[in-house]
Amino acid sequence: MYVPSLQTAVDRYGTSLTIPKMLEKLHPRAKGNPGNAGALAPAIVLTSVSAFEGFVEEFVALVAAHRNQSFGQIAKLATMNNPTVKTFDEKLRNVLQWGDGATWKTLFSIETWKAPAVGDSTWIQKQSRTWAEAEEDADGWMQVRHCLTHGLVRGFRPEVWPGPLRGTIAASSVLRPQSSGRHSLSLHGAESCAHVYRSCGQKLADEAAQFLGHPPLSWDKVPDFPL
Repeated sequence: MYVPSLQTAVDRYGTSLTIPKMLEKLHPRAKGNPGNAGALAPAIVLTSVSAFEGFVEEFVALVAAHRNQSFGQIAKLATMNNPTVKTFDEKLRNVLQWGDGATWKTLFSIETWKAPAVGDSTWIQKQSRTWAEAEEDADGWMQVRHCLTHGLVRGFRPEVWPGPLRGTIAASSVLRPQSSGRHSLSLHGAESCAHVYRSCGQKLADEAAQFLGHPPLSWDKVPDFPL
């Protein structure tokens, strides 16, 4: 049976990420109220998380196929609800039985935007995140996505965001705190969301390809959201 290469899933991920990348470029990045451009940040979160979900489903299915798993096993593995970075990690461990990746996870780091505290300067700083922290951030962004998808918030102005719909990590954990218990989703936050999912997805996929003895994956055509 012919099984497409793992690169196929990566290439399609690149196609899916084209839309949030184009949306990012549309933002004026001017100080003050962005007006209608305020809708770009929630749109980037929605489209980048959706692209990651599709990538995980296809990549896991291909890995399972290359491990000679049955159609039933592949269907079960690829059936998942709102996969996060943790989900991707767990699925690959299930298929590959390759341990917990403690060595490379210890060396992993990623930069994200650090939202200022209430009353602090509006100057956005960068922060370095470990693998465990990046996984938690991805969970937080999934909660942001849930709130937006289910119409619990609009996402383009400071609002009170609901608690976790699943798990213990709230959407507010990755958003900018405002007064009166509100939080806001900015373009910087949306960029961090897309960057975390894309970077962690690449690391897991690269490790899987290496473990299987496949050629290195090319990410040249997969948009990223560097800070």
